[in-house]
Amino acid sequence: MEFLESKLRVPYYTPYLIRERLLILLEKNLDRSLICLTSEGGYGKTTLISSFIMENDIPAIWYQLSHLDSDPQTFLSYFKTAILRHISMDDNVYDAPIENVEKELSSVCTILSTWPKKLVIVLDNYQSINECEEIESMLTTLINHASPNVTFIITSRIRPNLKLVQLKLQNRLLELGTCQLSFTKEEIKQFFIQLHNINLQNDEIELIYNKTGGWAASLQLLQDLIKDVNTAERPLFWIKFRGTPDIYDYLASEILASQTEEIKTFLYKTCLFTELNADTINQYLNITNSEQILNHLLENHLFIYKNDFGAIKYHTIFRAFLHEKLSEYFLKSDIIDFHRHISHIYEKKREHFLAFTHSLAGMDYLLGAKLMTIMRRQYESSQFITLIDGLLEEISSEGFSAASIMLYLIRCMPLEISKDLIQPLQKKMDDTKKTNSLLLADLQHLLAGLYFYTGDIERSEQLCNDSLFHSIKNKDHELISINLSLRAMISLYKGQLDKAIQFSKQALSYPDKNGNFHPHHLATWILSEVFLEQNELVKGEHLLTETLKLSGQRYDCSIIYPYCSMGKYYCLKGDYKESLDWIKKAESIALEFNIEYDLGWIYYQLALTYIKLKDFNEAEISLSRSLLYLAHSDFLKCTVKALQIQVYQELGNSTLAAKLQNEIDLTMKEKNYYWLKHETQSVEEHKIIVKEKKGKDYKLYLHTLGNFEIKYEDKIISIKRKSSLQILQCFIANRNKKINKDSLIDQVFPEGTFESVKNQFYVSLSDLRKSIEPHLKTRRDSSFIKRNMEHYSFCLDYVYLDVDEFTQLVEQREDFTKSDRIKQLKRAETLYQGDFFEGYPYHEFLEEEREKLRLLFLSILQELADYYWENDDYKAGIEYYEKIIKKEPYNETIYVEYMDRLLRGNFPLQAKKVSEQYKNYIENELGIPVDEKIQSIFQKYTHSF
Repeated sequence: MEFLESKLRVPYYTPYLIRERLLILLEKNLDRSLICLTSEGGYGKTTLISSFIMENDIPAIWYQLSHLDSDPQTFLSYFKTAILRHISMDDNVYDAPIENVEKELSSVCTILSTWPKKLVIVLDNYQSINECEEIESMLTTLINHASPNVTFIITSRIRPNLKLVQLKLQNRLLELGTCQLSFTKEEIKQFFIQLHNINLQNDEIELIYNKTGGWAASLQLLQDLIKDVNTAERPLFWIKFRGTPDIYDYLASEILASQTEEIKTFLYKTCLFTELNADTINQYLNITNSEQILNHLLENHLFIYKNDFGAIKYHTIFRAFLHEKLSEYFLKSDIIDFHRHISHIYEKKREHFLAFTHSLAGMDYLLGAKLMTIMRRQYESSQFITLIDGLLEEISSEGFSAASIMLYLIRCMPLEISKDLIQPLQKKMDDTKKTNSLLLADLQHLLAGLYFYTGDIERSEQLCNDSLFHSIKNKDHELISINLSLRAMISLYKGQLDKAIQFSKQALSYPDKNGNFHPHHLATWILSEVFLEQNELVKGEHLLTETLKLSGQRYDCSIIYPYCSMGKYYCLKGDYKESLDWIKKAESIALEFNIEYDLGWIYYQLALTYIKLKDFNEAEISLSRSLLYLAHSDFLKCTVKALQIQVYQELGNSTLAAKLQNEIDLTMKEKNYYWLKHETQSVEEHKIIVKEKKGKDYKLYLHTLGNFEIKYEDKIISIKRKSSLQILQCFIANRNKKINKDSLIDQVFPEGTFESVKNQFYVSLSDLRKSIEPHLKTRRDSSFIKRNMEHYSFCLDYVYLDVDEFTQLVEQREDFTKSDRIKQLKRAETLYQGDFFEGYPYHEFLEEEREKLRLLFLSILQELADYYWENDDYKAGIEYYEKIIKKEPYNETIYVEYMDRLLRGNFPLQAKKVSEQYKNYIENELGIPVDEKIQSIFQKYTHSF
């Protein structure tokens, strides 16, 4: 026979990880007759055993099996050769003639039975010969007759078909399965950091562990890819990570290729399930043998497993791979239909959480709403955490948008359940902070939504900001967009219309390239609402038409708000019949979906139209209906009650109006709805004294605080070339300075050859001049960009720059009374619409100026807080301290000062809330203990905490 030397050679892999826990385990069990390592392909069985032999310098015989070795003569010839070579140390090949197989087997058994020293015999890839009964019988004989010094080690993808029970009863067997062979978190850390010098964060290690299940092959393929991904790009890489082309190629060639077409189809279509149940799959695929197939997959270790609760599941990365293959063979519409079919099966089986999950994946939102109504009646609030976890699992494997699905879930969840979920989700979020910052942003957004719909607007805004911060850091564009949309909604609620516009426009800057429905739809609708609030009906109607087009692409509850807003539009136009028709269309859909918050909003809008019609009885009925749905939504309930007061006053019921006013006052104080408390300022208060710029003949207007905007002679202009915009930003950040050309080039063009970037610089500079000065004839005539030899400067003689006015207002103190000074500061606060070039967080050359202006803004808030507190205007003082904390949540001094003032002013409940914020940010996030300080502050005023 043809003899392959490589089959008897111990494989050598370098570099390899020394897996100490497994090496120790193997060493402790060398007194066993047989050690079996059984798992799916790629779990490092061969590498582990070869490294064990080398690290411990153990005498060993290695036999790498293939299907050719299923011939008894071939098997015995290789085995005999390996044994005799080990004895004689020669390179001879010892054939075992077919007519003497029994005699040769007896001879080998005799040799092994008297083996005097420790010997390991490795049979690698045993699954290749597992079906051969003759070899099975031979091997059983060899193991049974071998000396106690001999240990057989078998590596296999399936459990060897040997008499293992007998060996186990005799304590001569050790079995290691997928669970033991999987890399632990610590081993993953060692693999990347120590073995391959790839410095990963703890949350990245956690994510790799959860995604790969410790599958060795994926780690090896992954490290080759991740080493080329820089640290800044890694969060986005992990968010999108559901496998790599190399991992998928391995699974396709090593696992899928050897399966029958029946098994392949089964794998593709069942990857939509989070749990594999034979009865459910039989109904779904219209077959009867699902149980046999699942048993076959389990026995052959084809990347499915039973969890601790006995549920059969796919390994995460294999499920993602199968979904990728499913998408190759079926249209998206087909996969949506599969999900809907599965949803109906689960609905009939009364497994409502799973039915709901698949209804969303199948975009059957009406069924989802129907199921939510059923679940509300049948399940405890705490059980809905299971639903959220199930949705997150579905999202992670199939690539659905977490933000969009969670947005729908939050909105259609009964408000009472939403309130009950806040505490357990807060705990889940706190736990996630320690393990997975990538999931943290989704959970923060989810909680922000729950707080918003239940009426804790301040907490919602804080969490939304936190989620936005992490989503920007992670470069998760869809989550950035949807957080900006939520911030726009919050700003609309708080009457901050400029901010609502700013955030909506920022949100809309992302979806166009990502095709994200929800953020685009929501932001467009908010913009329409803002314009209606400002009585700009043409703009509002245009945007509502756009929103209705977006809603028309799908049948879900997204159309409710634009229908309602069309009613508002016609009400403002005075067409009350058309207004009522639109709002009642919204009502019919909201009743169909049974969404409490939407119904509360609709009846509020309906009441506004009835008030215009002077039909106060119908208005009162609508408001009462609204309150029925808003029992667990404090802010909107407060808004509805405020309108109810007007109605009761019109109906002459001053007693009920007074009662409602007391309720509103209590709610506003408890929930800190400070923006509802502001009295209209007199015209006189808005008069600000500012030193005028010389000439005041502005040509160019630059707004850089918050949303960046450029106007030339009252016309908005845009700079399309990115590098031209960066040059302008660099000029603004270094205004009143001469900038060396080379320094300017380095900041804007950090990469490339000198000649190429120099040419790019001149082209970009020329484009900038033309953009900001459309009528410019030659560069020498430029009013703004000046050149002197190798230096450039930005001339501000004819430029209005908001940061200059802002700085001047803050720093200009001489000859002003205290009252005038406060007017100056309030004007400066109004100017500060956001951080310096807020939409460009990654330009290093802007960071110094951004931080300087941010600190200046904080000084304004502090000065205003001090002023109002000293003048016993506690409401305004609280407002400004809240603004400081929102802007600077990690400043310990502010919390201490704020709590001290609140307790001196007899606001213990507010002080308690601040202490919780203090603990959350300073202790929970920064790890600085604060309990003692908090106790000390409270004891000073109350003698108890």
